[in-house]
Amino acid sequence: MSFNQRFNDSHPEFIERLLDKSSDLTHREILLCMYLKLNFSNKEISKKMQISRSTVDIYRHRARKKMNLTRSDSIISFLNKL
Repeated sequence: MSFNQRFNDSHPEFIERLLDKSSDLTHREILLCMYLKLNFSNKEISKKMQISRSTVDIYRHRARKKMNLTRSDSIISFLNKL
């Protein structure tokens, strides 16, 4: 079973609700949000996505911007409310 299938089994409709809030997220940004929802650290995310930690930060910044979150808003809290 793939990661996406397991995630969707555990968190049904998460991606749908995420895209309702911000429909312009890329596939990689959605994947990042899935990992953040599971409380993965930046280091763990970088290994899973096979990207550098600085690239994880860039994806986080872009996702936050697309979700209209301010610097004081927690992306983790936002994702956990979905």
